[in-house]
Amino acid sequence: MRVFVTGATGLIGSAIVKELISAGHQVTGLARSDASAKKLTASGAQVLRGSIEDLDCLRCGAAAADGAIHTAFYHEITQMPMRTRLRAVLGGAPSGIVSRFTAAAVGADRRAMETISQSLSGTDRPLVAAFGTLALKPGRLATEDEAYDPESVGATHAKSEDTMRELAARGIRTSVIGIPPIVHGAGDRSGFAPRLIQIARKKNESGYVSDGRNRWPPSTASMLLGYSG
Repeated sequence: MRVFVTGATGLIGSAIVKELISAGHQVTGLARSDASAKKLTASGAQVLRGSIEDLDCLRCGAAAADGAIHTAFYHEITQMPMRTRLRAVLGGAPSGIVSRFTAAAVGADRRAMETISQSLSGTDRPLVAAFGTLALKPGRLATEDEAYDPESVGATHAKSEDTMRELAARGIRTSVIGIPPIVHGAGDRSGFAPRLIQIARKKNESGYVSDGRNRWPPSTASMLLGYSG
């Protein structure tokens, strides 16, 4: 199977590419830099140079594939093309930079999914996208079938799920994979885990929840936050 993957050298995307290739699939990964292209080539994948804002590039990648997996997203302003970055920084008052950055990231995400779907339309070829469960309602056990909470901290990004539902209504075969609020591993430099590590190093202490085995229902002890210096 030929699979087109965006965000192919990211923390999640690189793991997906590795698993696909090990299962015998042919992978074409989107790469916006020479370093990313080199990493993809070393993994055994083919390279398509461009970003999620290169819509013609996305159409080309999806058209040549039997399915697409979309994991790319602007998590940092430095990941954006310069023109998008300047709009976020210079588009209004300094206090609104974060909201403008978020709007630009979600807008690019929506356009990318819609563009990829155009090449898959009229076929049974799937489009899979990953979104964080940070937007689910806090304080209770939830599943991936839960609708996101519009008041949650992750609701802005979760609106991309609405795009996938709209595409499904148009006949596109879509799947949304919910990922934990913290996804980390070797090579993670911009997520929550590296920031927690930085704080721990600065304060010389770190927090943990019981034995960290994430079991449900939690015991009283596992709900207490412990510290080690």
